[in-house]
Amino acid sequence: MSINASAKALQSKGSLMSNLKNFRPKYPAQSNRHPEVRTMDQLYDCFYKYARHLITAQSNPKISLESRKMAESELKVVIPLATDFKARLNMTDSYGHIRMGRLLEAIDIVAPCACYMLNREDIALRTFETGTLPRMFVTARFHQTSLSHGYGLSPYRDIILRGKVTWTSENKAEATVNVIQNKSEFLTARLVFASLDGTNTSQKLPTNQLLPSTPIENFLNQQRHEANTSRPCIPELGTIELPVIKDGEVTMNSTNVETTTIAQPEHENPYGSVFGGFLVRKGLETAELCAKMFSKTSVRVSSIDDAEFMKVVEIGSILKFSAFVCNVDNKEQKFQVNSQVEVYNSNTNKFEICDRFLFTFEAKEEINLPQVIPHNMQEFVAQWKAKNTAKKN
Repeated sequence: MSINASAKALQSKGSLMSNLKNFRPKYPAQSNRHPEVRTMDQLYDCFYKYARHLITAQSNPKISLESRKMAESELKVVIPLATDFKARLNMTDSYGHIRMGRLLEAIDIVAPCACYMLNREDIALRTFETGTLPRMFVTARFHQTSLSHGYGLSPYRDIILRGKVTWTSENKAEATVNVIQNKSEFLTARLVFASLDGTNTSQKLPTNQLLPSTPIENFLNQQRHEANTSRPCIPELGTIELPVIKDGEVTMNSTNVETTTIAQPEHENPYGSVFGGFLVRKGLETAELCAKMFSKTSVRVSSIDDAEFMKVVEIGSILKFSAFVCNVDNKEQKFQVNSQVEVYNSNTNKFEICDRFLFTFEAKEEINLPQVIPHNMQEFVAQWKAKNTAKKN
């Protein structure tokens, strides 16, 4: 990079930092928000109080569960970008866009809290410090979510996250989170949670059931039931012949990137294990690193297509984040990246998979990317899943 180009780059970044730090809203932001709207700090405080109650709580199998309305699970949380420059710096990338990883991390905080709202002990209160059972909700699935419109979010206006429960089974609940700014909805995320005994996580606990109260809620509940109970297709596996790499093709494993870190106390959730939102964010950031190195140009994530959470990760664990490109569609100028998290097992001296994600990226300029060719069963299945996900889009 020439000296002039370097100086221009520094000037551009310096200008962005200055704008983020010194921005003042044209119209003064409301300091007294509607009492129904919480800040993320208030939500955290309520979450940690609930978790502390789990330590001394005892399960009462005779307690009666209830059927509750969707509205009784709803909560709204604000990310105060209009008035808090630290929040702006935390949520903004080097191009001045909202960081999708940070947004997914915030969504993964609001979603389980909506489940706790449905199961709070006193329905008259707007907090959930005490629940009907010593129950903890653990992320089991992150449904396919389009993120393209998220790049239209401004780092200078407050973001509202509105969460509510949209489906329940005996010991599972799905929460839907809408991301809203300036009264416009930018994206919708749906997460499924397993209800476990907070004093013995090997045991499942029942959850309050959702009671649809309008025709629209009935339709939505049925739609979400089908989405959450349908079994995914399984590819027919046979013998894989090692292909010959041609011009315009690369091996899938040649796109692989890895980063290793230690789970620190700052990554802790209220239960004392690693926060799932942190794993999603780091999984996306690793996938983005892989995408940029593969395409050699600017990219943006357009959707999270799949997410599997397989085990609880303890604080202090050694974590390996890896990602590889598994499918390329030059016609749509999109490609998909498989990202996974592995935790080191000191007893076996091996890394074991604990989470797996699939993201779709799109290039900001028209380019012709090489096709990626699988060479083993894991890569073949990853490409099969990615292509089938792309067809649904």
